[in-house]
Amino acid sequence: MTFPNVSFQTPRLTAAALSSNALPHAKTAMSAQLAAILTSDVKRHLPPDLQAVSDAESALQWLEQTLEESQFIAIRSSDDDALVGFFLLYVEVDALRERQACYALRLGYVVAEAFQGKGMASEMIAGLVSWCCASGVVSSLSGGAEADNLPSIKALEKNGFVREGNDEFHQGNTVFLTLMF
Repeated sequence: MTFPNVSFQTPRLTAAALSSNALPHAKTAMSAQLAAILTSDVKRHLPPDLQAVSDAESALQWLEQTLEESQFIAIRSSDDDALVGFFLLYVEVDALRERQACYALRLGYVVAEAFQGKGMASEMIAGLVSWCCASGVVSSLSGGAEADNLPSIKALEKNGFVREGNDEFHQGNTVFLTLMF
């Protein structure tokens, strides 16, 4: 069983997955938009693979690799279709529930600098949490943030995520949070 493509709407946002089978022009257009939103300030708290994105060409290489290992969900403004940010969902089969796979998801997300400080991260996460609840196939959603990235930690906590107390995968100054369904 494959994990369903995530799509949802919130009052200000529309979310839709970009498939690895997307047409080349869709990936190229997304790459140009990614290069534009991945400013040095936005990349400050991101992993090394995203640090390397500096233009549309490197964004396309990153996107192609990312689509092979995760689900990429573009988050757009409902008003003008501007790229607000994106989610990366790494999917693991957790268990079988009544002949249906149940998934544990690892979450990564980015909010464009122009949309930071406006509650967009919280709204994005709330929409994803609602989708997970409605899907009936998600057992947990986990994410991490650098300890000094307080806005990201607060956005996760605001949406019900709880800090993991005994984190066996703890890396440096990363705080891991989980939401169980």
